[in-house]
Amino acid sequence: MLYSLLVERLWRAVPFCRGRVQDRLLSGAANRRRDRLAFPRRPCRAAGRLDEFLVIARAAFDLLTRPRPERSPFLSFKSLSTARRAAQENLVMLRSTLLRGVSAGAFALAFMSAASAPAQEALPTIDIAAGAGGGAPTSGLQGKAGETGYARAKAVSATKTNVPILDTPRSVQIIPHEVLEDRQILNTQEAVKFVSGVQTGPAAYHDRYAIRGFSTGDNTYRNSLKLYGVAGTVDVAFIDRVEVVKGPAAMLYGRIQPGGLVNFVTKKPQAEAAYSIQEQFGSWGLSRTTVDATGPLDQDKTLLYRVIGVFDHADDFVDFLHRDNGRAYGALTWKPTEQFESNLQVEYYHDSGTNTGYYRQQVPALALSYAVPGIAGRPANLPRNWSQSDSALYANYPSVTERVLVYGDLTYRFNNAWKVSSKVHYSHSDEDQEYIVSRGFNLATGVMSRRLSWSQITRDTWSLNLDVNGEFETGILKHNLLVGFDYYDYRYLGKGDNPQGAGPEIPSLNVFAPVYGGVAWPVLQAEHSIASGNIFSRTKQQDFGYYIQDSISYNDFIYLLLGGRYDVAFDAGSELYGVTNKFYYGTGEGACFPICDGHYNPSGKGNPTERKFSPNGGLLFKLTPEISAYVSYSESFASSNAGALSYDGRVFKPQQGKQYELGLKASLFDGRLTGSIVGFDLYLTNQLSADPQHTGFSVQSGEVRSRGVEVDLAGQVTDNISVIGSYTYDDAIITKDTTTGTGAVLGKRWPGVPRHAGNFWAKYDTAPGQKEGWSFGAGFYANGERQGNNTNSFQLPGYVRFDTMVGYRTVLQGVPVEAQLNVTNIGDAKYFEAAGSGMYAYYGAPRTFTGSVKVKF
Repeated sequence: MLYSLLVERLWRAVPFCRGRVQDRLLSGAANRRRDRLAFPRRPCRAAGRLDEFLVIARAAFDLLTRPRPERSPFLSFKSLSTARRAAQENLVMLRSTLLRGVSAGAFALAFMSAASAPAQEALPTIDIAAGAGGGAPTSGLQGKAGETGYARAKAVSATKTNVPILDTPRSVQIIPHEVLEDRQILNTQEAVKFVSGVQTGPAAYHDRYAIRGFSTGDNTYRNSLKLYGVAGTVDVAFIDRVEVVKGPAAMLYGRIQPGGLVNFVTKKPQAEAAYSIQEQFGSWGLSRTTVDATGPLDQDKTLLYRVIGVFDHADDFVDFLHRDNGRAYGALTWKPTEQFESNLQVEYYHDSGTNTGYYRQQVPALALSYAVPGIAGRPANLPRNWSQSDSALYANYPSVTERVLVYGDLTYRFNNAWKVSSKVHYSHSDEDQEYIVSRGFNLATGVMSRRLSWSQITRDTWSLNLDVNGEFETGILKHNLLVGFDYYDYRYLGKGDNPQGAGPEIPSLNVFAPVYGGVAWPVLQAEHSIASGNIFSRTKQQDFGYYIQDSISYNDFIYLLLGGRYDVAFDAGSELYGVTNKFYYGTGEGACFPICDGHYNPSGKGNPTERKFSPNGGLLFKLTPEISAYVSYSESFASSNAGALSYDGRVFKPQQGKQYELGLKASLFDGRLTGSIVGFDLYLTNQLSADPQHTGFSVQSGEVRSRGVEVDLAGQVTDNISVIGSYTYDDAIITKDTTTGTGAVLGKRWPGVPRHAGNFWAKYDTAPGQKEGWSFGAGFYANGERQGNNTNSFQLPGYVRFDTMVGYRTVLQGVPVEAQLNVTNIGDAKYFEAAGSGMYAYYGAPRTFTGSVKVKF
């Protein structure tokens, strides 16, 4: 009865196609075609469209009225507790209502389109996921127009200009959204795994990647602007492509770790109206709904919009872990003339979970080599669902992050050769971080001490830049010149407590025979109240830089890239880490607890202002129109080392990186298949090590070298077969250090870096480009043995993981429908994803099913 009433009212509400509605549906090229053919104005409710309308109405009714299942039909190790259901009920209802409202709005527009005149049937189906990039398209954020598949020709991250990757003398790789969709990637850490030289970063609480052995240090980039301390930089539904730049990149990005950077390029509005809804479901109660709507807001298509809403709900293969995430993305593109374009984007995140990041699981290392000489250590052989957390944590103290990001850019083209562009974003995050963590492990007894760490975190980030880019000639030479500056400001304020050592609130845990419960939640509540106003940490980073870069070419054969940058970088941090409560936890440096004010270090005790020049150069030879060879050199500076202490009171210099690189690139089959072979020699200097003469102090004598070879391949082998894969050999060792005794690390392998790693994925499409067809995919991901810490006292064993997928697309009553099933780790290999710290590790996921149904309008 309710369904019939809904259909009747919606059907009666749909206007006729005469006038404004028909003009909007058939605007642009379609409108001109209508005029040429003297297209008759006829009612929207054409009889031949009624059945299609009913199908869409039925789907909308089911989505908006059905209850969200607590569990999926796939594998599940556990169910939600009654207490946790009650605790999350209001939050789930609120976000579910909000996102279903977004769904209803998108479906209302879809109904109007579905009920339009038959002439609309001639319009092609638009794949709104295939937006050719994000941010400001005319400022270089786009690849080649209409690029699809696994290969891309341009990457803005490498040079911030439109120079093709084939003509760029440095290593850069792209993961397009097609790969993310075929693999059903649901988080940003997984998004980059098919790039050579990239690993999950050690101790990754926020988005952190290890590139060529070196951690990115919680730095990520969104449309080429820096973010810091963000978990899930961009929801995968908002990503058009991921660009990975290898090696030092300070010349364009200022202070940055030497391994490189990961840049997430967001989707942009499209000129043709299109809508889609996707429901993903799978193991451990996964239920993820994504609604995407885009199109023009005016008849001339000078103002475009895009709205994406995501609700993501799941448990985890690790006990007591859970997430409820609501995310929204809105974008406007305004292009009143051919010379000017501006973009505005807003993202909102409300994420709730338990023990996120590397705190998700702390499997202790056993048989450390310095405890048992000659025996290599391994993490304990515990079940993969083992947890150091507690079943009641989510009901009492869930971790909640609320984040808002506003981004804008504009580009003005003076002519076909010169343009000026500017970008800016502001990000604000409020975080309630609550996690139960290990505070010590007894190798002899297997007993782990646990504590609840909690903090109220506020982060504010400003990042902006201004670029002037132009092309000109001087005699026989062609120039692509870039001149610009950027500014970055990051503020962090942390309140709460991070208690150390054993405590009475949470019982110790025998990791081999765990007994959970017994947590003194009232005591923890009292401690939360005591620490609520305690500022335990405060930091500030400010970077300002000028740069100039020139890409010089001769006869499309020789390309010379030269650039330099001058930076001024400032750090400030709290003088005390105020987390120690004398009454509860004993004495220590945080004796001000619980009234610490987080005041900055006084002048002369840290807070250095660094001034640094960073050069970059490369020479490339175009051997043929499809193959190029290059050599390059680059430098960077990274962590300031401001918080470390020297015995004589000297302020340490920041870490620095330098790299020598040579490579061979190819773009074959008219650019449909790309590949590269690269050799690199990368050094991290000014690394701190222990002062051998003065306990508790440091000296700046450390150096780490990462040297290896990388191979990447991506694109189409035939019209039916798409591939992506890579191989990495990396010999990363500590070449200089002064630490002695059991902590000696000189000559040891750098942690988290396998000597050998490789992966490959292939997809076969029975009817590429057609609305109906099957697709099949399979691949593997392999990692060699990795060291768990600097002393190499325990290792993470190597492993191979196999994945597969099958998909089918068709058209039902004129509506494109796609169904897909992915199985990750189909062989159920047991392996460790990464080391959480120098003494712990966490498992990778067992066999995982992910299904999807997607409807496009």
